[in-house]
Amino acid sequence: MPLRSSLIIFLVVLSACETAIDIDISGDYTPVLVVGGEFNPDSIWSVKISKSRAIGGSVTAAELFIQDATVMILGESGQSETLVHTGDGVFQSPSGTHPVAGELYRLDVTSPGFESVYSISHAPRLQSAFVDIQAVNTEFPDQPRYRLRFSVTDLPSKSYYRALIDQVVPSCRDERGDLDWYDEPEGVPAYSYGINFNSPEPSFYDDATTLDEPPNVLDQYGSGRFRAAYFSDRLFEDDVREFEIFVRPHIFETEPVPRFRLVISSLSEEIVLHERSFTLQDEYLFGSDPLFGNPINIYSNIEGGLGIFSGYTNNSYRIDADGNEWTESEIGFGETPPPCD
Repeated sequence: MPLRSSLIIFLVVLSACETAIDIDISGDYTPVLVVGGEFNPDSIWSVKISKSRAIGGSVTAAELFIQDATVMILGESGQSETLVHTGDGVFQSPSGTHPVAGELYRLDVTSPGFESVYSISHAPRLQSAFVDIQAVNTEFPDQPRYRLRFSVTDLPSKSYYRALIDQVVPSCRDERGDLDWYDEPEGVPAYSYGINFNSPEPSFYDDATTLDEPPNVLDQYGSGRFRAAYFSDRLFEDDVREFEIFVRPHIFETEPVPRFRLVISSLSEEIVLHERSFTLQDEYLFGSDPLFGNPINIYSNIEGGLGIFSGYTNNSYRIDADGNEWTESEIGFGETPPPCD
């Protein structure tokens, strides 16, 4: 049955005595280029190019990938590079060039049969520092709790941030010889990503949707629970602010002193708007009455197309529960891990 007829019948059945709405879905659709380009100074330039498609019909992901495109990066300092296709619509820097925090970049993409697209954005600069870690639950050794403190120095212009904490987990080889808990490149330890933490900080939010709303309302215990905390500079604009988080780590016999990786990120406004639109769309689609709500368009900063081209900057701090710094290279994951029990 045609999609248009199906929609009319569906609305008639749903509304009973209400008048059906005739939704005109045109069969003439012109695909546009779709850009996936979130970048940061820790990685080489990498942009994924695909194409949009009309509603209905079936198509594999591989059919959407664009291979014959010219993808150029131009920086305000004069950096210019043409990215090369490495497969599955991914275009990367052939010379291993990384973005520079704070520098403005322009992306230009052309491909036969499509309108050219462009976008301009940056990875914001970030000034943060790890302050200390302290045990705060010594009376229950089997359920330790730690307080970590860090600071952020706010820089000019509107700023958005995110904080999360990972924990190193033991790695071992299963019966087939595959690594358990392990999906990182060789030499990188296995992490339990985004372990939950608490904080009394009123600037923290669970996601990006309410970052510009009034300060967060904490629960009766004065502590919010987060997997990742989003916050802005609203309460410390052009100033330095110290934050504290509380975490109960996983306990492993082979990892008697928990090792953490605290990641502080400075997010571009475009990334915040992009993430916010995805969250709001999920709330609309999976809410109680999606048919009567307001549809959410996914935010895009691609002129002439769809998608996102924008940056973020990470500062990572690796410390153990005793306050000692550690490096990934000293974990020893380049060696053969023991068998799993």
